Amino acid sequence: MPIDAERSAHVYEACKLTDNLFVLNPFLPQQNFYSQQLRALALAAEISDRHLAPGHRSVCIVGAGVAGRTIAAAFRSLGAGVTIVDKEKVDFTSYRNAIHRELHPNIIFWPFQEPTPATELPFLNWAQAPVTEVVDAMMKEWEESFAKHVAFIHAEVDEIERAATPLTIKLADAQKTELKADVCVIATGFGAERQFGNLQTPAYWSPSSIIESGDEVMVSGSGDGGLIDALSPILGKDVTKAAHILAARLSKKPMKTDVKAIEEERRARVTAGKKDSEDPCPFYSTVHLEDEDTEEIEPFIKRDPVPSVTLLHESKSAYSFSAAPINKLLLSHFSNGPARCVTHVKGSLKTVDNQATMVPENGAPECIEPPTTRFAKVMVRHGAPPAAKEILDEPDLVRLGELSFEHLDAAILPGYDSSKYAWTRKGVGNAAISMKVLADSLERSLDLLSRAYDLDFSNIRMLRTNIEGEPIKVNLPTADTRRAERFDLFPLMVGPVLVELGEPDTTRDIDYED
Repeated sequence: MPIDAERSAHVYEACKLTDNLFVLNPFLPQQNFYSQQLRALALAAEISDRHLAPGHRSVCIVGAGVAGRTIAAAFRSLGAGVTIVDKEKVDFTSYRNAIHRELHPNIIFWPFQEPTPATELPFLNWAQAPVTEVVDAMMKEWEESFAKHVAFIHAEVDEIERAATPLTIKLADAQKTELKADVCVIATGFGAERQFGNLQTPAYWSPSSIIESGDEVMVSGSGDGGLIDALSPILGKDVTKAAHILAARLSKKPMKTDVKAIEEERRARVTAGKKDSEDPCPFYSTVHLEDEDTEEIEPFIKRDPVPSVTLLHESKSAYSFSAAPINKLLLSHFSNGPARCVTHVKGSLKTVDNQATMVPENGAPECIEPPTTRFAKVMVRHGAPPAAKEILDEPDLVRLGELSFEHLDAAILPGYDSSKYAWTRKGVGNAAISMKVLADSLERSLDLLSRAYDLDFSNIRMLRTNIEGEPIKVNLPTADTRRAERFDLFPLMVGPVLVELGEPDTTRDIDYED
């Protein structure tokens, strides 16, 4: 999918501290794996065009997470020499046990984008699946295609001297190593989640954050993390699947247009520095789904009766501007009308008599600290500070916050510049990647998708792609075909390859180059 030059420029400006020091801006709203990858592609292309002249094409990436590896791969494909610096010894350590969290590429961008369960990237693609399987898929492709072309240093960055070009990146290792680079991009993501006093709750990616017992649950926070945790006692890890199915149904109905108009109106009234809108948005407090839509959600409800959930929010309403519209619609379903099991409380957490206390704007304070609380589990989802604070000064962080507000168009990207990252039989861009890597990535993505929606891709092992040829056809059993059509899973772009339902051409040997 193409991206217009203006949006790409917004990403560049939202991430720029100096002409050669950039930060993948952690203050931009709607952060997920896919949005970080799309921003990384846009930023790398803009930096390459503006600052990486021949003979001055060395890039240092700080951070080896999803965004860090994607932008490293992007710079490599654009012909730059790349070094990654990361302090972690284990790849994607935060996500390694998070089997309870399922990822979806772009469901948070509905209704501005149609939901697609697979990414459309030039490389490092994945499909809807538990986060553990997503990072495994990305790492397999990284090792197959980019690892041998990118230098990797395990160390902390102590300081970045930006007064001269090239930059000097000082490492906090025993050798006091100094790296020189024409451009440095900080892609360190987020640090540990904010806690509240003695009320230590499990991290979002921790398996112990699963809420699977107890009649009453409390969640503090109305961003996507808070809303998903408020929904997870009801829907389990199928929150993501329910969101995709609901969005696919509503995309055929007037509600899609209504939600889009509401979100655009709220965007015009965003409060600077707060990721919230001045608009209290009564729409979500009163909207009701049609019976035929609620029937799609009911199979995912895990417990009968459903537990009682209290959602504490400081934002203007529980349906905060920063949260995804589809998550707000799911929340509204379980907050309004006959399905109601979630109660909203506007207020804040405070310490009263040395104990964590829920203090409503209207009503009496209530202690929520075990063992005196009525809640079986309490979750604090107040976000996480940017990990870049360990490297940058406070004025830099303030500036990034200002830039995120000035360049909101950097938050939602429709795709990437396929002219910059075009595949040929020699690979993508200047990266000599085997066509087999693309074919293997395609198989992995379709395998993840088949398990997410219980589809039988009987010919999945036959798939080998000639990207200059016809779309790939996949043949499903009749029941699976109906399910795939019902959820609008096809046609599907998996990276640069179009996949359609139909009879595959078994007479043609679709080859690839090793």
